[in-house]
Amino acid sequence: MNRLWVLLLIIAAFPALIKAQPAPQYSGSSGTSQPYQPAVPPPSIINGNGGWSGNYGGGASTAAGSAMNGMASVISAKGNYNLSTSAAVMNMTQAQKQEIQNHQQYTNTYFEMRATNKAARKAEEGPQPTMEEIARIAHDGAPKPLASDQWNPLTGTVNWPALLQQDSFTTRRAELEQLLAKQATYGRLDYTDQMKARQTIETMFKDLKSQIKDVPPQDWAASQTFLKSLIYAMTRSELS
Repeated sequence: MNRLWVLLLIIAAFPALIKAQPAPQYSGSSGTSQPYQPAVPPPSIINGNGGWSGNYGGGASTAAGSAMNGMASVISAKGNYNLSTSAAVMNMTQAQKQEIQNHQQYTNTYFEMRATNKAARKAEEGPQPTMEEIARIAHDGAPKPLASDQWNPLTGTVNWPALLQQDSFTTRRAELEQLLAKQATYGRLDYTDQMKARQTIETMFKDLKSQIKDVPPQDWAASQTFLKSLIYAMTRSELS
């Protein structure tokens, strides 16, 4: 008799134990998953006769039947609990996976945008100049050297343009001629003498600019070019 009861209980509870939401299927070839459907166990509802719809049918008309229903309900409830726990674990795992995928997508998008912006800026800037081009530009931008009839680097003798031979430039010319003679003797000027030469030439150029409206344009341009070449020859710098 006891064995019969146990067999009946197992038969009654078996449908509740085998009903489970199938696990979501993932595509192995493309690496992307199908739209996720949360795992939800089917509900168990008590019918009006004390039975459990969805698990097994029929009520109990005897005390033994009621006892069997009660025991089956306990077994069914435990099965539903286990099923719900499993579904919760599946849902939590899927949520964690989705969070990782979202973070990876955000990271990939960020670096793709950086690469796009960098490529756009580089395209707007155009090709970078080569070392040969930079050297040529620097050479072309340097003032032209003084001609041999304007300055003798071996003796320091200088032949001033007509406009710079005015009396207003006498003191500045004398200062520069002394420094040019020193440069011819030692081959170069030290830092202090270079600063003196630069300051003197800058002052002469300032006085020259004040006369731009009062002198012939060709004379003024020739004097300006002369001072640019002279300051570069003495200090390797340019007029400011």
